[in-house]
Amino acid sequence: MKLINEAEIYDTWAPLIESKAGITDEGKKEWLTKYCHYHSLNESAGAYQTLGTVNGMGAVAPPLYPGMGGFAGTPNQGFYNADNFGSGDKFPSLLPLAIQVAAKTVGFDIVPVIPMSGPTGVLSYLDYVYAGGELGGVSDGTTSNGNAPDLIKFPVNATAAAAFASMSVGTPVTIDPSLSPVKTLVGKFVGLSRIDGFPILRVDSLTSGASVAQVVISGATISTGGAVAGNAVLVKTLEDHIQGFSGAGFNNTNDFQGPYVDGTKTYNPMLRGVGESNYYKSLGLSTFTKFVEADTFQVAASVTTEQIQDLNKQFGIDVVSMIENALVNEVSQAINKHILARGFALGWSNHSQFLATEGTNLNLNLEIGSTGAGNTPAYVGKDDVGATIAIPDGPAAGGYENLSTLQRRLFSRILAAANVVANRGRRGPANFIVTNANIASALQDISQFTFAPFTNTLTQNNGTLYPVGSLAGMTVYVDQNMKFDDTRVLVGRKGGDDEPGLKFMPYMMAESLQTISEGTMSPKVAVKSRYALVEAGHLPETMYITFYVKVPTGGLS
Repeated sequence: MKLINEAEIYDTWAPLIESKAGITDEGKKEWLTKYCHYHSLNESAGAYQTLGTVNGMGAVAPPLYPGMGGFAGTPNQGFYNADNFGSGDKFPSLLPLAIQVAAKTVGFDIVPVIPMSGPTGVLSYLDYVYAGGELGGVSDGTTSNGNAPDLIKFPVNATAAAAFASMSVGTPVTIDPSLSPVKTLVGKFVGLSRIDGFPILRVDSLTSGASVAQVVISGATISTGGAVAGNAVLVKTLEDHIQGFSGAGFNNTNDFQGPYVDGTKTYNPMLRGVGESNYYKSLGLSTFTKFVEADTFQVAASVTTEQIQDLNKQFGIDVVSMIENALVNEVSQAINKHILARGFALGWSNHSQFLATEGTNLNLNLEIGSTGAGNTPAYVGKDDVGATIAIPDGPAAGGYENLSTLQRRLFSRILAAANVVANRGRRGPANFIVTNANIASALQDISQFTFAPFTNTLTQNNGTLYPVGSLAGMTVYVDQNMKFDDTRVLVGRKGGDDEPGLKFMPYMMAESLQTISEGTMSPKVAVKSRYALVEAGHLPETMYITFYVKVPTGGLS
């Protein structure tokens, strides 16, 4: 990774981007300046001098093919040749197309953009865990010294999960893995992970034990040969804070307690004398590196010489530029759908995990008197597998519901989803909403409701669907590709480059190439986009949540 002076690059490129492209958003300008810097270096060195004329930026030399020799004559020598007295601004030929893509794509507004200087990149992220020993002594039973970490978390089957959920903090637990050499883990139940609901144990000892996999809880065997569904992992400090690790009460003898608080426990620190006589417990820093490779979208179109001549002479139309705009739109739409689809999928997975761990369903039924029976929408999750979350019952019939109250229910559910993102992600509040025109229209309709006012800048002007404004500090975007009856709502957080979540890493935002058919002499234009969409961090889904709204037959607006 090359080190760059980001402040100097921003000062150089930001005024040009703002004046020529009309982009004033600071987030877009910040990553576009880096993108401009990387590609101006390449283009200035002549790496793209085989590209054709792009948006009036000047003609360039045609390519040389192996075994064909040079072309006759002296063609124009390209935009950066010293003998070519063309435009003096600093926009290389690729950048106008790249800026068009950035301006047309909703997805760039909801994910951080980290430009890559080459076709591959490296994305690193850190994680702190509760350490203190060797995980191998627990997970595979091969560690000879039996040095276990202080805390572990492990996946279990449904039967064991139900048993752990009913357990009290501090309950003794014994696990006998069917591994050779066998290690029996003896510990105490701490609580359930607030992210995936898996049990967390405080490790007391590792000893020799039985050869049959089983979980023994309070003297009763819950199941054999499969209660533990996978190897143990260390507990992450940010997602699952464990009270007691840094001090378990006045005498440091209280049971460790999991992430949730319920008002029935105390959380006292150690007394001075106790603290002086106890060693520090240690956190561990885990560093992870993800190697990223740019994927490709590409499309081409061709025109005849007659079309170029006739449309230009009769109507003054630049056919090549029109084709190029159409190709840019095609690539932009493909990128946009990719980003938003992954955002909705991650949000649906987070919703499913939230329902499993806390028993709360965020799907909303606004049909009066409707029951949730048989209403089970299924959408793709982060692992590209469909997940089903049922719809609850709607408001009771015979009450005092009207259009405005139903719309306010929708607003309240969006606020709840935003708070779930802030609570589970622990990086900050949600700051964007993506939905379809149906839900957006309902939000616009209630935006001026004064009986129970709420903070918003939603406009009621017809046609202003991207974006429509803000709602409780969250910008509302409308995905024009969602059907009117596709009433999903994505609530999420566009965080910093160092936070979990989706990261868009462009290498070639939009590269335009032109060739001439030897037989007909007709031009063919191609546009290629190469980028990586990276799901960074261990739990990228916690930055998004997706829920479904069942709309009444008469609509919400």
